[in-house]
This record gives sequence, C-alpha cells and structure tokens, in this order.
Amino acid sequence: MLTLRFPDQSEIQIPKGMTIAQLAASQDHSASLAGGILNGKVHDLNYRLNKSGAFEWIRLDSLIGQMMTERTLSFLLITAVRLCLNGTDVLIEHSLAGGLYGSLIRSESITPSELEQVRTKIQEMIDDHEPILRRVVSKAEAVAHFEALGMQDKASLLRQRTSAKCSIYTCAGVDDYFYGVMLPDASWIRQFTLQAVHQGFWFSTEKAFVDQPKLFEVYRQFEQRGRETGISMISQLNEKIREGYLPQIIAQNEKRVAQDLGKLADQIAAHPNLKIVLIAGPSSAGKTTFSRRLALALRERGKDPIAISMDDFFLNREDSPRLPDGTHDYENIECLDLKLFNASMEALISGQPVVLPTYDFKLGEKRFIREPLTLKTDQILILEGLHALNPRSSEKIAESAKFRVYINALTHLNLDRHNRITTTDYRLIRRMTRDFQFRGRSVQDTLQGWEQVKAGEDRYIYPYQEQADFLFNTSMDYELPILKTILAPLLDQVPVDVPEYIEANRIRRLLAYFDAGDPAFVPHDSILAEFIGGSVFEE
Repeated sequence: MLTLRFPDQSEIQIPKGMTIAQLAASQDHSASLAGGILNGKVHDLNYRLNKSGAFEWIRLDSLIGQMMTERTLSFLLITAVRLCLNGTDVLIEHSLAGGLYGSLIRSESITPSELEQVRTKIQEMIDDHEPILRRVVSKAEAVAHFEALGMQDKASLLRQRTSAKCSIYTCAGVDDYFYGVMLPDASWIRQFTLQAVHQGFWFSTEKAFVDQPKLFEVYRQFEQRGRETGISMISQLNEKIREGYLPQIIAQNEKRVAQDLGKLADQIAAHPNLKIVLIAGPSSAGKTTFSRRLALALRERGKDPIAISMDDFFLNREDSPRLPDGTHDYENIECLDLKLFNASMEALISGQPVVLPTYDFKLGEKRFIREPLTLKTDQILILEGLHALNPRSSEKIAESAKFRVYINALTHLNLDRHNRITTTDYRLIRRMTRDFQFRGRSVQDTLQGWEQVKAGEDRYIYPYQEQADFLFNTSMDYELPILKTILAPLLDQVPVDVPEYIEANRIRRLLAYFDAGDPAFVPHDSILAEFIGGSVFEE
C-alpha cells in the first residue's frame, strides 16, 4: 500500500499501481481533473502511482491543466493534418489572440477544403474518444525513432536532454514528442475553433478569433529573420554556439535592436507636434533600457527628451485599491492618480510650469520635492508605465500630441516544430535572474507573485497592445543561453516540497536544452544587460 499526503495534510492509503484516473474516480471529482502531482512531478491521468509522498490534483482550469489542454489540441491538429494531407507536417509558430497560430510545412497555404477535412478529422477523433498513448523509451531509442521519421529537429532536441528516458506519445498511429504531459484521449477537448488566418491557421479550445494584425506582423518579420539567419529552433542555435558563432549572433541581434530603435526614433521625430511618447509593456519586457536608448536616439535627431515614470503618480498607499485578500492591487489602473496625471500633462503641453510628484515607495506616498518643469519647444516627454496605453491614462491629451509604443519579448525561437517557447517564459526567466541579482529576491519569491503579475497584464496591458503606433520586439536569439548560465544554479536550489518547485523545475528543464553562453559577450548597452548586470544605464 502507498500513502498519499494532500496539501491539507490529510492522508489516504491506496494500492500500489493505481492510476491517477482511478484515484480521481474514487474521490468522485474526476470530471474536473487533468492529472496529479506526486512529490513535485507532474503526471497524466494514466500514470500508475508507485511511490508514497506528497500529492495534489491538477485541475483542468489551472495553469498546468490549460497547458495540457493546449498541448493535446495541438497533437490532435498535427495528427489530423498528417492523416488528411498525405503526411504533411505542421509548424506551431506562436500564440495569437488567445490561441495558437500555425502553418503547413510546404510552399502552399492550406486550402479551405483541406481545412475542413482537418476540422472534421479532429471532431471525429473527439467523438471516438481516440486514445493518446504514452510509452517511455531510452533517449537513444527516441532519437533514432524520430530520425527514422524524418523529424531531425525533434531528434536534435532530444539529444540535448539530460534525462536518460523520453516519452513518446501516439495518437491514431502518429508518434510525437511534446514538452509536457497530455490528456488521456481526444474527448477531453470539449470544443475547439480552427480557421484560416493570414497565411496559415489559428486554433483554440475556447476563444473566438479577434485579429491582431500589428502583433502578427511583428511575429511574421521575426519568423522570416529566423529563416534567414538559420536560427528558428534550439538545435540550430546550439549548433552555432558549438561552432563558436555566439559573438557574431550577439552582434547581429544587437544591430537589429539598434536599427529598429532608429526606425522608431525617425517616426517620432517626423511629427513636430508630438509632445508625449507613451511606452507600455509587460513585466521584464525591457522597458527601462529601451526607454533610455530611445531617449539617446531622439537626442541624435535633435529632440530633448525628458523621462517620466508613471509610477510617480501612484495614489498614496492608504488610498490604493485592494485585492479580495486585503493586499494592495498594484497592477490596477486605479492605483494611479489619473486626474493629477492628466492635469499635469495638459499643463506641460500648454507650456505651463508643473511640479511633478516623486513617489516614495518606502513611505507609500507622493512627494512634491522637484523643481517646476516647463516643457520647451524642442522637448518631448517619454512616459513609461504599466498603463501607458490605456486610453484612460491620457484621455485629456490631444491625439496629435501622443505616440504610443508597445514593447514585449516576442520570441520566434521554438524547441522544435511542434513545441514553442512562450513569450511568458522568456520574461519569467529574465525576471527571476534580475530579481535575484538586483532586488534581493529568490527564485521562489519571484514565482510566488508571478501569477498575480500575469493576471494584471492580461487585464491592463494586452487589451491595448493593438492601439500602439509602434510595436517593438526586445527578444534576442542568444539570451536564453546567457541567462541559463546565471539562473540554472538558482533553480536547482528550489526545494521539492514547496509549491513553486513545479514551475522552477519546468523552467530548469527548458533551459537544459540550451548550450550555455558567456555573459561577458553581452554589450553593456544591451537590453539584456538590464537583467544580467553591467548595464551602462544602471542607476
């Protein structure tokens, strides 16, 4: 018999070899569950429990459950395309509009009739409860298997694994490897949407498609750059690092950032009536360094930029909104003194002197200790903040005086053709590295607050990204090998018995696929230097 201990410290005895699905059925709540976590490791419902220890359920509506659902739908799509289109393969490219965007690995786009065939096949697999089977093999066997199937990108990825074992999933006779566990059969996908979008297709389990043409265009440009440089997959990046090309890769990426900054500065400088540049983006997108480099580029074009942080317009802490648990909701736009902010900006634009506030984060209150500021003819304000693109934050300012910029780390780099790396993971890796080095926070501390940060971004940033006049991508091909060097040892220190271990272990395993890079190669004015140290913009 095995003993399972739940988070509430209750314990149960079960027979060795019982599946998680059988355990869920015995607890009478199997319909809401996607799997279980035993001693810090995620398992699917078909997993046979063979050890005693700490156990908790994975709910379908949890983050892990949502990732399992997305992964399973991706596998059904890949399988349907293979079966319906004579073995044609799929490239899962990136997220878009709450779902995933993909394309066929062939020169022609998918036709309407082909899309309908694929959609019908997916629904048939769902209706037939098509099983998704998992078998564990040695790494060498998995590599040989995918090489024989012509999936060289997958074989190259698996060679990089530190584990001696690999899981191969099978659906309707189609084999694949996925970075994470699956739902037990196709019927667990209760509903899905699949439709033609741009040159490919978009699919999701629950959302209707709302186009994001500006965001898509940034992704399209970077996917094209990846094809041109030969760096679209981890295996391609690792090969170039092993051949000694990391300094050249860094130089190419930094040149691209400088060129994009120049294009943005040219657009801003071309509008003589512009007085305010509003910059927003999610956590760890690189807003601080980006804003300062943009200011330098504007000076080169005859402008005199003045940087202002919207955080200085926070309400006093006692007046700030709170979450249901009583803690302060610092992601909420109601934390800003919007009336004061708009009035101050209006006055500055009209040439009046204004005393701008300085927020004292230790005291939790605004202080008016600066000298009055009067905006001169050649001066321009650069305002950076979480809510900069929200129309409410600048509703009193004339449109002709504003230029909106959205920045994010929108990576095009994938594990392989079926396993993408999320932009959220890029930013989380950046943030954990920076928080440890410069903010005195452990990896565990950062992970504890990450869900709240993401919830704030979903509510207050992403709905406004398409309203930007310019979308700027701060991701670089080379950064995860560099960040791995610093972060991997810290991830190893997260105890297995804390809730944050699961996410820390997932990121640790992701970084294990990358060859390490030397942080000394990173230029001191790089956006990445904001996270690893040595930035010329450090205060």
